[in-house]
Amino acid sequence: MTRLSLATGMVTATLASGVMAQDCGTSGNAELGVIEIVQFRLAEGVSREDFLAAAAATMPVLCATEGFIGRTLSEGEDGAWTDHVKWTSLDTAQAAMAGSMENEALLPFIVAIDPDSLALSYQTPVNLN
Repeated sequence: MTRLSLATGMVTATLASGVMAQDCGTSGNAELGVIEIVQFRLAEGVSREDFLAAAAATMPVLCATEGFIGRTLSEGEDGAWTDHVKWTSLDTAQAAMAGSMENEALLPFIVAIDPDSLALSYQTPVNLN
């Protein structure tokens, strides 16, 4: 089973139904090193509204986490969710994940996710310029 580590700060924009782009407002100059992609479904009995509140509540923790740049949370028409979390490096992303289960502020978000549906990957961003 893969552990989930997500932390975030202030919601800066709601782009469309089911999509939230979030950053801390201070990470604009940080160099993007890796994108953590977490795909999942909500745990049984968890409402969309409760999940979104739990996701928003993770932002202060994420903004205080070294290497965090921002995140985009999206919802598919089929009920699947994807969290794209931007980090300065793979090391900072993995360090944040390692500490996530011990952080009580993240627990409402973590338990809202069906662990059997969780898929985690890291990808390197590509510059098209």
